[in-house]
This record gives sequence, structure tokens and C-alpha cells, in this order.
Amino acid sequence: YRASDRVSQYLIKNVIYNGSQEPDELFFRIILFKVFNRISTWEVLKKELGDITFKDYSFKKYNRILSELLENKLPIYSAAYIMASGRSIFGYERKHQNHLKLIEMMIKNKLPFKIQDSKNMERVFNLFLSYPTIGEFLAYQYATDINYSQLTNFSEMEFVKAGPGAKDGI
Repeated sequence: YRASDRVSQYLIKNVIYNGSQEPDELFFRIILFKVFNRISTWEVLKKELGDITFKDYSFKKYNRILSELLENKLPIYSAAYIMASGRSIFGYERKHQNHLKLIEMMIKNKLPFKIQDSKNMERVFNLFLSYPTIGEFLAYQYATDINYSQLTNFSEMEFVKAGPGAKDGI
């Protein structure tokens, strides 16, 4: 029951159901939170920006806040999983800059609406997998996180992609 872990509970209570439920806004909050997967990073963004919305999103503002955290030697990413930097794709020096550009790309490509129109969780997984820097593990994690929201409503029993830890356990 992944939804029971501390970070997933925070995502559900403080990110998913705390703001607009419009597909692009909901998707933006979920993916922004999950890219960093760190409660303290989200709370700093909220403190500095107020409501986290895509309509008010500014690469410059988000980059400034995240860069200041790094300059103060504060971590912005969780150690739960390793994420590719995306530098070879987006060209930015810092990992978080490339990840912000990835989120922008997803929204520009109407991914929230494609997800909403998906017929099953495997389709959502494959949509995420089609983006640069996202491998099978992250695609499945993101599909699962999105499924906690009103964007989708799939049974978690219909599609599973085992991660490296589960495979090692088997």
C-alpha cells in the first residue's frame, strides 16, 4: 500500500487535493512535487510563491528559489530514487532547471489531457515513458501518483511494473 507512506500521504493531502482540479493545474502540482519528491522543497516553494499554479509559473522564479536552496547547501531532491539530469536534452547546467523544462514540455504537449483520456494505467505509463529522462521505474511511479488524483481512476491491480527493488526481492 504505497499510498500509506508519509510522502504519498503528504502528496494526497497537501498537493493533489489542495488547489485547482483542472487537468493542467493538477498535473503540474503532482509532477512538480514528485520530480523532487521532497516535502521540504514543496514547502519552501509554497512559502515563497503562495499557491503553486501553472498559470502563475515562471521558470525564472522557480529556478531562483531552487538555486538559492542549493547555494545554502540544502537538498532539494529526495534520495528515494535517482533521476537523470536531462542536461543532454535541455542543455541547462543544473538538474532542477532541466526538470522544470521537462514539466513545461509535458504541459505544452497536453500530457495532462492525454492522461485524462487514457483508457488504462498502462497507457499512462507509456505516455510518461515517451518523455526524455523518464525510464520505466519513474514512469510507473508517476502513473501511480497521478492515479491518486481525479485525472484517472484505474485499479492498481490492472497494471504493475516492478521496480529494481521488487525484482531483487524476487
